[in-house]
Amino acid sequence: MDGQTTAAIACAVAAGCWVVGGATVLLSGLRATRAASRTPPPGDGSPAGAERSRELADSDGPEARAVLFQGLRSGEPEVRRACVTALGRLGQRHDWAIDGLIEALAERRDTPARVAVQLDRLAPRADTRLLPLLGHPNGVVRYYAARLLAREDEARRRLVPDLTRDPSPQVRAAALEAMQPAPTGGALRRALQLLDDPHPAVRVQACLTASAISAAGSTPFVAPLLSDPSWEVRNAAREALVRAGRGATPVVLPLLEDESDDVRSLAAVVLQDVGLVDDLLASAEDPALLERIFTAGGRRLRALAEDRARERRPLVGSRPAVAEASR
Repeated sequence: MDGQTTAAIACAVAAGCWVVGGATVLLSGLRATRAASRTPPPGDGSPAGAERSRELADSDGPEARAVLFQGLRSGEPEVRRACVTALGRLGQRHDWAIDGLIEALAERRDTPARVAVQLDRLAPRADTRLLPLLGHPNGVVRYYAARLLAREDEARRRLVPDLTRDPSPQVRAAALEAMQPAPTGGALRRALQLLDDPHPAVRVQACLTASAISAAGSTPFVAPLLSDPSWEVRNAAREALVRAGRGATPVVLPLLEDESDDVRSLAAVVLQDVGLVDDLLASAEDPALLERIFTAGGRRLRALAEDRARERRPLVGSRPAVAEASR
């Protein structure tokens, strides 16, 4: 091989190396570009975007507001949940974060209960922003706004009476529950009025609220609900009467001869739960009354009471006779 041939081969090899090296550089650049294009922007709706939203909230950076509000409108539930949590963390420092949670509740961006948890942690800072939601067209939104606002005594006095007239039964029930920590004569009257509410959930809460405010005074009004068509209401009436203790006895005794099997059974269970049955067994002072109760309550109530007396075991715990004897 002469010198010219050797030089030509060397040049060809060198050119090949340049081509391969250039191709490698181009491919590396292309891969980097593609990888960058696959990295989702914050709040874009992907799990990675959700993670980015959390990072921005933790850093409390200047772009956090825009990113989190964008994330609230994401089509991905995971992103919306992450943004609600992040806004809850930022709400102690920024009013705009509270505004974001109010929007999330009003627009149902996330589960209302989850948004309410975050707003509850920010009380009372969020209260003024919650007030307009009491007029929201959606009953679920009004319900959570009512529950959140009813925490404070002043708000409870101002808002709760009107909320008991809300078209949503859930809101009416929540308002009744909110009356319990601040019992008044007006609250008791309203609870007694709502014992006739058309929705069973409201009647249930009316029983419990009335008995919480005045257990003895409410018994004549609650006792008729032992015949309510709803099992939940009948059971709430039973609980309310039991709360009155022996004071409920004069109201409940006549119900042992009611024409309804359910009412008779529930009346017997109430007398058992206030301790009258066990006392009669122990003292043997009024066997006729005890037999009336056993006849109304059925075989299981009798058997359980006699077992307790034989074993000298007090009536405690879950009261296993309740479910069977009162159905």
